[in-house]
Amino acid sequence: MARRKLQEINAGSMADIAFLLLIFFLVTTTMETLYGVARKLPPPPDPNQEKPIVKERNVLDILINRNDELMIEERPASYSEIKDEVVKHITNFGKDPNYSVSPEKAVINITHDRGTSYKAYLTVYNEILRAYNQVRNEEAMAKYGKPFDKLTKAQQEEIKKKYPQIVAEQTPKTL
Repeated sequence: MARRKLQEINAGSMADIAFLLLIFFLVTTTMETLYGVARKLPPPPDPNQEKPIVKERNVLDILINRNDELMIEERPASYSEIKDEVVKHITNFGKDPNYSVSPEKAVINITHDRGTSYKAYLTVYNEILRAYNQVRNEEAMAKYGKPFDKLTKAQQEEIKKKYPQIVAEQTPKTL
């Protein structure tokens, strides 16, 4: 019986095909990106400038520990309470002695542990932003009859001046 010679597979273009597949998957694959907090940092302080004196009454302390547990003014709280507490603090106008005397002097102080998760930190920050957006939107509706985002730049700046967003952040430390 005669044996046939086995046919060889031409592998000359295999490298080309592999390269084309690699390019195809690189071009069509999407990479998940993490989004952070988009904020413009203030300029470095002038070393000759005196530090402003802030009365304790005007500061709302929010603390997040390494277990992502939350405290507002030294009492345990849930994340859903942040917005309401910040709104009360900003819009107090000196009525309640536990909150700020005016929106211009209201400071929100966030202190977190090095072990605090990024998700917990962003949740707190987003709730603070929601509170400021709500207060500014209510002021825009009362003063101009339209939402804050529909106002002109000058009108928005006027409301931002009345309700400035002052958020202080403590250096991360182990709590």
